[in-house]
Formats: sequence, structure tokens, C-alpha cells
Amino acid sequence: MRILLIDRDDKRRNDRTWGYWAKGAEPFDALASWQFEEAEFFSQAYTARFSLAPYSYRVVEGQRFYEGVRQWLRQFPNVDWVQADITGLADGEEGALVHTSMGSYRGRRVFNSCFLDEKLSRAEAGGGLNLKQHFKGWVIETEQPSFAPDCLRLFDFRTPQIDSLRFFYLIPHSPHRALVEYTLFSASLLPPVAYEQALQTYIQQVLQVSQYRIVEEEWGVIPMTTYRFPKSSGRHIIHIGSAGGASKPSTGYTFRRMQQQARHIVQQLEAGAPPLPADSPLRHRLYDATLLNILHKKGAQGEAVFARLFARNPPGRLLRFLDEETQAGEELQLMQTVNKPLFMGSMLNLATGLPF
Repeated sequence: MRILLIDRDDKRRNDRTWGYWAKGAEPFDALASWQFEEAEFFSQAYTARFSLAPYSYRVVEGQRFYEGVRQWLRQFPNVDWVQADITGLADGEEGALVHTSMGSYRGRRVFNSCFLDEKLSRAEAGGGLNLKQHFKGWVIETEQPSFAPDCLRLFDFRTPQIDSLRFFYLIPHSPHRALVEYTLFSASLLPPVAYEQALQTYIQQVLQVSQYRIVEEEWGVIPMTTYRFPKSSGRHIIHIGSAGGASKPSTGYTFRRMQQQARHIVQQLEAGAPPLPADSPLRHRLYDATLLNILHKKGAQGEAVFARLFARNPPGRLLRFLDEETQAGEELQLMQTVNKPLFMGSMLNLATGLPF
């Protein structure tokens, strides 16, 4: 069996950074550039530095990931790589076709992670809640030591909350270098200059860094939606990654969930079953929808929602909950700590359409 990988990019630039938390060993830990045992949270109502135990937060840089995977794949002579734009997919009787700028390729199965235009349009027209997590990040270097290299800044809400959830995320690389990222949860993107202005203001006024050099940039958009993306298109095209519903609707985290999705697909193939991605449990889809509805309709209250969750819950409980690994009793404990009128109003709004 031969495997063909198709991507429009040669994957040699450091164009993105992935973060994930975990308790034990994970497949790509060897490619992680940094690992943090502690994190910081800044908001008007709650500010703290806390241990993530029993978890740690690992950070993988895009360029290191691409090269590590490319090197691993070299041992398999049956794997080929084509650089091309994917323009369409077509299912057939015996397999599927991938149409690209370099021609068309046929395979017995196609595992697709691309958001082709019509797929996003269907998501936005398909009802439910649709937000975007969009972010602009700068890796900066400073003359003076400016960062605590042993502590991740997970949320920093010291930026205007203008009708939507907005925060900064900071990954220190060393005392003189860090990724500073401006992140928003909203329905619409900002003009490009707005992200840069917010980054400049945060670096100068909050971090108190006046002299710095931008050495790398990254930009991204992740769908945050209750739309149930189709798992397949016909019998031979299987959607994976964000296109297959792997992104957590309420947080946008995808990297580790994609690995879990891939393991499930491999297990299905080995068992001779249809290799389709698994669904999240129904109750977790309800939790995601409830929070996403708040962020969609009352985005400026997002800071208070997250501050209350972090102030009143051990970090381990929150991370287990976001990993969908909690039991009902632990979820009840967490629900006791939220703004009940706000969350109940959101649930009632989802069920009946009544305003909240």
C-alpha cells in the first residue's frame, strides 16, 4: 500500500506553534521545545500563579514538528509527498479522487483535513453557533531580561474587552525571548492593523518593554462551532482534524485531540470497521454549546466567566474537564462554581430562544 501526502506548503517555515497539556508521555514530546509546570492568569477579578500538576504544558514549534515528522517518514519508502493546492475531492465507486494544481490523484481512501470553501459555507449556513478563534502572534527578543522562562502565561485579560473575549497568551522561550499572542473569540476578524496595534500596546504598557525586535510572526483562525462537521463525504473520503470536528468548540484546542482522533481511526481500520472519527459525549457537546453561546451573545462577560472558573476550581479539574475525562460528580462540582443565572440562561436560550 502506498501513501501520498498532499500539502500546498513545503512545511519548512516556523509558521505556527502548538500547545497542549498532558499528564504522561505523549507521541510528540520529543519535539517539544518547552515544557511548563506552572502557569499565570491575569484578570480584573482574579490573578494568580499556580501549579498545573499533575499536568504539564508542552509547546511544539511548527518547523521542528515538520522536520521531525519528515525525518520519521523517510524510513517508509511507500510514503510520497506532493506540494500542490487541493482544489476539490470526488468520491467514486472504488475510491476517491483528489484534484490539485498538479493534477488529479486517485486513492482507495482519502483522509482530508482541508477546509474547502463550500465546507465552511455549509458550517456557517447550517445553524447553531459559529465563532472564530483568531490570533496574531509575535516572537520578540529584548535587550533586557523581560520574561520568567519557567512559567506560561495562559490567560492575560489586561486588554479592552470590546464586545468579545480578548486576551493575551505568552510562551517564554528564555528571559530575553517570548511568543506574545493576541487572541479573540468572535464572529468576525479584525483589520490586520488592529492585531498589531493591540500587540504593540500590550508589549509596551503591560509587559513594560519599550525596546524589542520581532523575529517571527504567526497568524491563525480556528473554527469554534456547534456545527456537526460531516465525518465523511461518500464511502471513501474521511474528514479529519478541524475539518472532521477535532477542534474543541469552546476552546479551539486541536493538537492533542487530533492525535486521539487518529488513534481511533487506526483502531477502526485494524478492526475492519469504517474508519470514522468518534463523537464527543453528548453532555460535553452541551457544555461546549452553553459556553459558546455566552461567548457569542455576551462576549464581554467572557473574562469574568474564565476568572471565576480558574479562581474556584483546581487547575487539574479544569484540564480534565476540557479533555472530557471527568465523571458526572466532578462536573457537578465544577458547575457549582459558575455564574448559575448566566449559564442557566444560556441553556434556556439554546432550548427555547428566550433572551438571557
